[in-house]
Amino acid sequence: MTNITQLPVKNEWRNKELLHQKYVVERRSLNELAVEFKAARCTISKQMKAFGIHTRITGSVQNRKRGLAYGEKCRDRKLRAHKRETENIQKMKDLRDKGFSYWKIAEIFNSMEIPTKTRKGKWYAKTIQQILDKA
Repeated sequence: MTNITQLPVKNEWRNKELLHQKYVVERRSLNELAVEFKAARCTISKQMKAFGIHTRITGSVQNRKRGLAYGEKCRDRKLRAHKRETENIQKMKDLRDKGFSYWKIAEIFNSMEIPTKTRKGKWYAKTIQQILDKA
């Protein structure tokens, strides 16, 4: 019986399909690939450019998950309308139709102590404007 030992494969990072799979499909970072392949990050980057694999922009989050919009809530992993917040949106619309400015609506909501989405902080004209633009 012969014992066959598996020698480590050198330069796995020179395989185009492997780099594409790890970087594009699995969405791994260049730093993670460099650690896995025991190579320098710039070496991996140069090899990807040679293969024509476009690298992501550094310093920017690509898969950012935003919070829930005002008037929405998440229940059982499904988005549903938040009853009190939708009533507040309707109040905003009514006040805006009556000719109130965004600043004045924010002032009214703060004086009535209507909570914001985070339940802390206060209302601002820009926030009211953004909510009404989306509604």
